[in-house]
Amino acid sequence: MNIGKKGVLGLAAILASTFIAGCGNSPTNTSQPANNKSLVYFIFTGYAAPYFAPMAQAVQQAAKYYPNLTIKIVDANGSASQEITDIKEAVANNAKGIILNPVNGSVTAAAQQAMKQGVPVVAIDRDVNSTTARDVFIGDNDKELGYLQTHYALQYLTNHNIPTPWHVAILQGTLGSSTAIDRLAGAMKALQPYITNGKVKIVLNQSANFETSTAQTIMSEFLAKDSNVQLVIASNDAMALGALTALKNAGIQAGKTTYVVGADAQPQSLTAVANGTQLDTVTHSPFVEAYWAVEAMDNILQYHTLPPKNFDHGDVIIPMTLVTKANVSKIAGWGTPQTVPPLPYGHATSHAVASS
Repeated sequence: MNIGKKGVLGLAAILASTFIAGCGNSPTNTSQPANNKSLVYFIFTGYAAPYFAPMAQAVQQAAKYYPNLTIKIVDANGSASQEITDIKEAVANNAKGIILNPVNGSVTAAAQQAMKQGVPVVAIDRDVNSTTARDVFIGDNDKELGYLQTHYALQYLTNHNIPTPWHVAILQGTLGSSTAIDRLAGAMKALQPYITNGKVKIVLNQSANFETSTAQTIMSEFLAKDSNVQLVIASNDAMALGALTALKNAGIQAGKTTYVVGADAQPQSLTAVANGTQLDTVTHSPFVEAYWAVEAMDNILQYHTLPPKNFDHGDVIIPMTLVTKANVSKIAGWGTPQTVPPLPYGHATSHAVASS
């Protein structure tokens, strides 16, 4: 299938493994639905992390507009091996499509096998390791995100004459996930000139698995040994919040002597940005990603339409906004808009977002 150029265009929890139909009653088994509905599996990392819940909400809402689809939501509970099992189950149950939020790249072979057996795959938020393992990827440019959050922080430290060298702690996400890899790469791109000229010294660079509690533990243990940290770069807001708690417990004033940046526009982090304890975050809309994924799957199944060639590698990129104290009042939690703009290709229309 032709995969084609990045398109950068504008834009509670339900029980795991439940069916939701575009209209009518839910089926009572996992076989292909009756009435010519297409069974689509939505396999995602799961509800354990708050970030992923808007994805399931979006799939529920989008399904109402696509009565030809019956979507089964499957919570992988953060397990890549479970996702592999779920992908194989989808194929065995004659699913017509899979919307996949990969835990990490180890699910690539299973997704690739599904594609070989004629089951289209739309990956969201995190990508698989090969474009032959999916038809479409919908998400942000995580390298750019990592650069944005870090570059702003470095400019801030410079403009406020914070003495150098700045000791920087980096909290990475889930090892092996495209999100963690790319956000770290973006952060390092921003940091490298400062490292080269001696203005930055990286004192900690460790995975906290995108988890608040893990980030708090790692930072607490580090601060007990060395409290001389000027900047904490967390690859998501969940880890930023953990770092903020660790700093508070250590008697260090976040936003005064140590600065923390995150990503995803998690509601609690938006509050922290507003009150000055977190320096920045970056919007990353899981709701729009999942909503567009349903539209993309409908385009494949109903119209045989893939992203045109001006979307590099079938990548549909969601725009991002750097969020600081200056604009935080205009940003909704998780970057969810009031109206979801249409998928930027094929057959789609904009829809209002229902209140959760």
